[in-house]
Amino acid sequence: MKSGIDSAKDKLRKEIANEKRRYTSEELLLMSDEVFSVLEITGTFRDASIIFIYNAMADEVSTQAFIEKWKSEKHFYLPVVKDGNLVFRKLQEDTLFEKSKIGVDEPIGDDFTDYSKIGMVIVPGTAFDRKCNRLGRGKGYYDRFLAKIKVPKVGVCFDFQLKDQIPADDRDIKMDMIVGENELIW
Repeated sequence: MKSGIDSAKDKLRKEIANEKRRYTSEELLLMSDEVFSVLEITGTFRDASIIFIYNAMADEVSTQAFIEKWKSEKHFYLPVVKDGNLVFRKLQEDTLFEKSKIGVDEPIGDDFTDYSKIGMVIVPGTAFDRKCNRLGRGKGYYDRFLAKIKVPKVGVCFDFQLKDQIPADDRDIKMDMIVGENELIW
């Protein structure tokens, strides 16, 4: 049986999914550009040369144009689910991909292990709040990974994903910064 907080998380995931369906894919892409234009003005982004980022699913803040814009100046690494945990692999011009079980393109290559060199981690989420809490999809991949590293954790979201307060417990890793289309919280 689910706990009260797990039920509240599931309810919020459904609400956000319904909200996302109100927008066309073109609108979500434009909104994604707005999110990343806010991130680009931060010192955290300017100072980072190695960036862990995600390969966006259709309903997430799109990362493709952002990566394309900055790939000559920054080194990007994308996540792969391996044995139930996240590992990150370098994105290069000749990177080959394979589809994950949930349909995300995951890079083939060597796992990055020198976490001290990471400048920032850009993290997707279902919802965030103004206390820097993050609600993911419920598998805990990012929470387990983020607990291991000491680098700036930046949650990116559409404005409708940012709430005053979301359900969170001690397993949920807080972000250092939340970036929306019209808000920057740290």
